Amino acid sequence: MLQDALHRCRGYLERVDYRGYDPYDALLAPMWRAPLLRSARLLRRCAQQVLLRLPWNLRPLLGIPPGEDPVTLALALRGYAALWQLEPAQRPLWEQRLEELLLRLQRLRSPGWNAAWGYHFPWEARRMSLGAWEPTIVATGIVTDALFRLATVLGWELPALLCRNAAEELCERFPTSINEPQRLCWAYSPHDRQQVLNATLFGARLCAQAVRLGAPVELLGIAERAVRFVVEHQLLNGAFPYAAGGDPRTWVDHFHTGYVLECLHAYEALTGDHRFHSALERGWEFYRRHLFTPEGIPRWSSRRRYPVDATACAEAIIVLSRFGELSAAHRVARWAVQHLQLPDGAFAYRRYRFWTVRIRYLRWSVAPMFAALAELLCCGDGAAHLD
Repeated sequence: MLQDALHRCRGYLERVDYRGYDPYDALLAPMWRAPLLRSARLLRRCAQQVLLRLPWNLRPLLGIPPGEDPVTLALALRGYAALWQLEPAQRPLWEQRLEELLLRLQRLRSPGWNAAWGYHFPWEARRMSLGAWEPTIVATGIVTDALFRLATVLGWELPALLCRNAAEELCERFPTSINEPQRLCWAYSPHDRQQVLNATLFGARLCAQAVRLGAPVELLGIAERAVRFVVEHQLLNGAFPYAAGGDPRTWVDHFHTGYVLECLHAYEALTGDHRFHSALERGWEFYRRHLFTPEGIPRWSSRRRYPVDATACAEAIIVLSRFGELSAAHRVARWAVQHLQLPDGAFAYRRYRFWTVRIRYLRWSVAPMFAALAELLCCGDGAAHLD
């Protein structure tokens, strides 16, 4: 069942050439290029939120084209790297796909940066305005994680070089919101000073991965400071809020918690630093107790069951696999295939209590599920490489 679902999802990605719509791409509509609307931040953010929440895809009517996003390509790369391990007879084909995606990722680097990536759309957030392709630590962290897998699984030097360059640029050029002798927090983008916990851990993981690939060992000290900052903001019940530093966004949702656990797990595995293991264990216990339903399905947050989101399902599969709970990961995967996979192989955006939003969002739904299913099926064959 899951093998068939994986290849139907892969087939969809290949048919659309890894190009598609995104929940946050509203500002690609031509109307927002008008001079008066380019600086209307509140109006732009409202329009973005409205299109994000609509159950119908109005993008073709608004003139929004399907986009090529670096995160989509990176997640596809992760999926093919796992297929390379899972299906040795098809390795020449998977290597061809990997080479194509690697070339495209190089082309989509943020202008003016050697190894940093952003999203293909402009984005209005509460605390920042980002243009298309401007780098974020999250997009860069997802891309470099995929490159790290390619470097370690296949032994290719170019992705290793890109990882090392990305870590160097992160430490030399990316702003920090906290930079103290014992703790560090990177900003989300070059245009803000937010303290987003999962985002700064993407940077810590990147530094540890770069050292594994030959970067200076001094990067481990920087990574340790970032991990310390995040662990200091862990709540007494083990939860990790989305943001700190007086930011009101203190919610605890599924997939951002998953990112935190995934990054902490990778940091410990790559560095051998077990000083933060108790925080990882407490975070894991909170995650399992409060972010799944009794049936084992991902909750939206610690306070809300719905919607059940495709990204949350993908992240649940990955995190459960990392922590050795393969039967639970398979349960989530089967549920996602049964309830979210569409006849053409894509995955729907999310399921509410009484309806499902069936829009195909490549970065958010389709590519994450492709990577998650591939890595889950690969866990019995070379799972050590996936750390």
